[in-house]
Amino acid sequence: MRKPYFKKQLALIPYENKLSIGSTPGFALEISDDDHLVYNILKLCDGFHSEEDIADLLSVDFPTITIREVSEILSELENYPVVLEDFELTLNSELTPNQIERHSRTMNFLSNFDASGNHKIDYMKKIIDSNVLVIGLGGVGSSLVMNLSALGVGTIIGVDFDSVDLSNLNRQILYNESDIGKLKSECATNKISEFDSSIKFITYQLKVTSPADVEKLINDHEIDFVFCAADQPSIWIYKWINEACFKTGVAWLYGGNSEASSYFQTIIPGESSCFNCRELNLKMKSSEGFVKYNEVLKNGYATQNNCLAATSSCITSFMIFDFIRFITDIEKPRVLNKILTIDYRDYDISYESIETNQDCFCCHHVPGEGR
Repeated sequence: MRKPYFKKQLALIPYENKLSIGSTPGFALEISDDDHLVYNILKLCDGFHSEEDIADLLSVDFPTITIREVSEILSELENYPVVLEDFELTLNSELTPNQIERHSRTMNFLSNFDASGNHKIDYMKKIIDSNVLVIGLGGVGSSLVMNLSALGVGTIIGVDFDSVDLSNLNRQILYNESDIGKLKSECATNKISEFDSSIKFITYQLKVTSPADVEKLINDHEIDFVFCAADQPSIWIYKWINEACFKTGVAWLYGGNSEASSYFQTIIPGESSCFNCRELNLKMKSSEGFVKYNEVLKNGYATQNNCLAATSSCITSFMIFDFIRFITDIEKPRVLNKILTIDYRDYDISYESIETNQDCFCCHHVPGEGR
């Protein structure tokens, strides 16, 4: 017995002799609905009422309504796959009732990437089952951890060696005044355990100093994706993570804030250009630029942070969307083979192409040999 389910995230707007379904231009539907019968049918499509139940409930306002008429209208609506979905898949899924309720709005969002709405449970399960490593629990790292936790990632490994100070609180949303002087790794654990006790959140008070440090974390925790939210030591941290992720075959991204802009690049070993490609491309493109680059590698640099919670939140939102694309396999991440930059002075979003360099090790070795 069919129990139709109307996607609750879509707005139903009856007006004149029409019905508007959804509100996004280019996505919303508009159909004829002379007596608003379709509107009233869809309001009752909650996944628990059968077609017979719907006809019976409507009989007060529509005395001549028949089960057959309800069935025909619903069959016609199925020609618009964005309207109805199979609610039985949700009820019979491996997700617990608590997970279904907690992540119901996330699944509403995920169904936007699947017109039928029948894969959102699979997408959600992949997110819950994923193991994610976040290196750096500062401004960007704090926002990433909170976003990943709210998204439903089941296992998060956080790495940081620093303690909380007062100046962190303008952007590092994991921490409070009472945390000043305490280790970020410990404070982050307390925050996430209060936010969602079901998340396996493990932190390490660790300063990454080599590819081996990252490789061990990846292998010990069977990591599926790595976020680099650390910026020190300058450039080296990216090089080390790039090497470890290529060796283990794990996708990753790096990014952060610079003056009045934010940036990031997503890397899938064996499928996209990598950080080493970017380095080699710079060497070929600009000898002067490469000299400056090597100076940073040799001596490093440390500037006083100038980012906000808003800038970190903005760039991490884009990062999370690329992570969702990758971990659910909805589609390829959008920031492969390029760097995305957001300029907050004029809201310009630009891309810099990062082509695969034929001299890079990523072109001549099979990723994942370290696993």
